[in-house]
Amino acid sequence: MTEKTDHKFWHEDGNIIYCVDGTLYKIHRYFLKGSSLGITLPRNKDSMDKGLTPDNPITLSGVEKSDFEALLEVLYQTPMAPSDALPIKILVSALEQASKWDFEEVARNISLNLQRREHKELNDLVAVIACCATHSSLFSKAFFLEMFYQICNHTGRFSSEFIADLNPHLLSAIMEGREIVREATTGKWLNAVRGVVG
Repeated sequence: MTEKTDHKFWHEDGNIIYCVDGTLYKIHRYFLKGSSLGITLPRNKDSMDKGLTPDNPITLSGVEKSDFEALLEVLYQTPMAPSDALPIKILVSALEQASKWDFEEVARNISLNLQRREHKELNDLVAVIACCATHSSLFSKAFFLEMFYQICNHTGRFSSEFIADLNPHLLSAIMEGREIVREATTGKWLNAVRGVVG
């Protein structure tokens, strides 16, 4: 397998090399401080050169390239205050990875960013509420309920991709909520029509 390095997370002055899904990342150890990703750094004399050269990287299994890059995007930008310019999809992905690798403060700051933003697109709402459900300790109940309410009232249609990604219990609750809203709206419309028609 030929590994690729032609992307923005190959830093010539980096001091640790990871391989994720056939792509090499040369990054700075500084960003890994305090996380369990740092635990993957070599500890014993026999493997001290692990991660120092492209032909001997530290390989991370079970990690998607896009998810790892989302985390790096936040780490290299401003981990203590992720930018509002970052797409919701990247922030949600970065939060998943930050939680997985014990970047506790980064995860907390991403959740604060998500709670501060206004979410209008159905795909964003679904991604954020799924993230809320998975990482409930990072989000306020009021925010979760607001997202749930917005999804139930949204007129857009779910894509099959998003339905497949949702927890079945959450999907069931959302579909039931949307049905209740639709029935209530229809009931109000019928009452209004009856009032006008007399």
